[in-house]
Amino acid sequence: MRKKYRELKRKGNVIVFPTTINRLLTDGMNYLKNENYEEARDKLYQVLSYEPENAAALGAYAYSLFELGDYEEALDVCRELLKVGPIHYLETMELYISILMQVREYKEAEQMIEILIEENVLPEERLEQFRQLRDLNERIVSSASVEDVPAAQYSLDNFLTLTPFEQERLIMDLPLESYKAMKNHLIQIVEHPNVDMLTKTYILFMLHQEKIRGTVHIQKFHFEAAFSIAALPDPLNNKRLNSVKRHLEDALAQDPTRLEMVQELFERHIYLLYPFQWEDYEPREIAEAYLSYLDLLFTGEETFTGDENLTNLIKSAEQWFEWRNG
Repeated sequence: MRKKYRELKRKGNVIVFPTTINRLLTDGMNYLKNENYEEARDKLYQVLSYEPENAAALGAYAYSLFELGDYEEALDVCRELLKVGPIHYLETMELYISILMQVREYKEAEQMIEILIEENVLPEERLEQFRQLRDLNERIVSSASVEDVPAAQYSLDNFLTLTPFEQERLIMDLPLESYKAMKNHLIQIVEHPNVDMLTKTYILFMLHQEKIRGTVHIQKFHFEAAFSIAALPDPLNNKRLNSVKRHLEDALAQDPTRLEMVQELFERHIYLLYPFQWEDYEPREIAEAYLSYLDLLFTGEETFTGDENLTNLIKSAEQWFEWRNG
């Protein structure tokens, strides 16, 4: 019995076999996977010349255009994909919102994010990601009117004369599109031991977000190490930190008030110490130290029998916040 073949495609007078389209699509996807965006774009464009509503090709083509900086065309393709029906809806929406932000369609970007959050279509693990995208959009909007960055304000000498809150404010006011141009200033700032530690954290987040290349040498408390900006850890999706959180939840499952307190304490310290993540200690030991510190606050007695350097670090972190907040 002969095999059934799908309908042959025609382009003009030329018959195009389904295997040809599949090969072009596979080649395009492989180029995309290997970050060869120009070749991916060209192969996927050929697929779409035969099958304009091929959802897989549309999605990959839009992503290639985005990576190549062709945002206007990527936006048109994304809108067409949303009409056709994307294979990966959330990934497509994330790309669509990112493109809207690049072409300064901030209002529509905000509307799309709010719709996704309010309609409860996001799984829990993606909800925080879209909230961060919304916050990023808001920061861009607030700084979009800033045309010229006074580079002298970001010189290390000037920066060190500012209070911690002034340092933080100055960095938060820096337009995102200026991060590449200000790379050397920002690396000098983040590497200096006397710069506010929370300001350092924010700079590192944004350098990573803006895909700035380079290496930074970071010092916080007794921690000191060099990090590739591209390989900076994700504090929201870190196995070690999430394991600590689970230990805390298990220990205080019957005491939601204390659980909320210790979670807030731990989260605060995550961002203070970033990019360091208590590498010298096991998750259970870290959780026990935080529970002991909580007991100390309530009863005046310390129950932790592990490494005292860990409890001293927790105390030092809280003392630092007290100093910073006056």
